[in-house]
Parts: sequence; structure tokens; C-alpha cells
Amino acid sequence: MELDFDPQVEKQMQRGGIPRGIVDLIIRFGERQHSCGIERYAVTRRTIKRIRRYLGPDSSRILERYASLYAITIENRVVTVARNGRPIRRILNDQQTHRKEAAQFIRC
Repeated sequence: MELDFDPQVEKQMQRGGIPRGIVDLIIRFGERQHSCGIERYAVTRRTIKRIRRYLGPDSSRILERYASLYAITIENRVVTVARNGRPIRRILNDQQTHRKEAAQFIRC
């Protein structure tokens, strides 16, 4: 899958010191959540294990630095790359809790 990066995202990545290759790994191996054409890829423990198998055991130090990242894509275009302030499970629980409230604002 060929990804297109929004120009604002590239600036955001430069400011945050996030290499494009790391974002590619997150999208390739990350845990995916899909909703209304928007996909969110997050780094979880399972993601880190997959990337270690792919890159080798020496990649641990590199991965620790980027363990809290997530990326959001719309139609193969990366629109957001950011650091997660809380664990992915907490986000999933919050999404389930607030799904009814959000439904009135988001129409698929």
C-alpha cells in the first residue's frame, strides 16, 4: 500500500522528530481501528513484537522511543501522526462509552 502524507503531517513529524519509516512501520504492523472511512493505527505490545520479528532483536531501543505513537489515515493519506497520552485500551473503552454521543456528529 502506497501512502500519501499530508504536507501538514510532514511538518508535524519533523517537529516531533518522527521518521517517515517509523510511520510506515506503524501502519504496516499497528493495531487497526476502522470507522467511517477513517483508519487509526496504534502501537501496542503486539505491534512491537511483530516489528521486532521483522527488524530483529536489536530494534528494541528504537521501538521504545516510538511506542506511544498512532497514525490516522483517510483513503491511504496520512492525516495525523501523534503521541498517545494514554494506553490504547483506555482509548478503546472511551470510544465504546461515547459512541452514542459521537453518532449524532459523525454520519457515515
